[in-house]
Amino acid sequence: MTSWAIGVVIGAAVVGLLWLVTADFSKPDGAEGDAAAACAALERVGELKPMTGRADRLPESNYTPSAADRLSAARALAQAAARDDSRYATLSSTISRADELINRRLRLTDDSIGELDRARNQCDDL
Repeated sequence: MTSWAIGVVIGAAVVGLLWLVTADFSKPDGAEGDAAAACAALERVGELKPMTGRADRLPESNYTPSAADRLSAARALAQAAARDDSRYATLSSTISRADELINRRLRLTDDSIGELDRARNQCDDL
């Protein structure tokens, strides 16, 4: 029984040490982490070109369903960050406007792409 208990303690210590050594403590958490994740998702939307007509119906559109999902994810993450910390309210509202113009109205215009650019610039300033 004693050797079993010693084995459990040593095993737990090894697992804890491995977790401590491999954990990435450099990544932010909370509102800061949500804002960083929103910016990462926004960056993965990619560069979009202004086009006339509905973005989802144009074969030459570079706005893919994956890009739409990433923009929606960026919006949700930015909203979470803004709820926890008002410093991210502007970022949240800018991403929300871009999402509204692009995902809801399906327009790739200078205005909607300008909102994306404004949000990316705000991300650069974080």
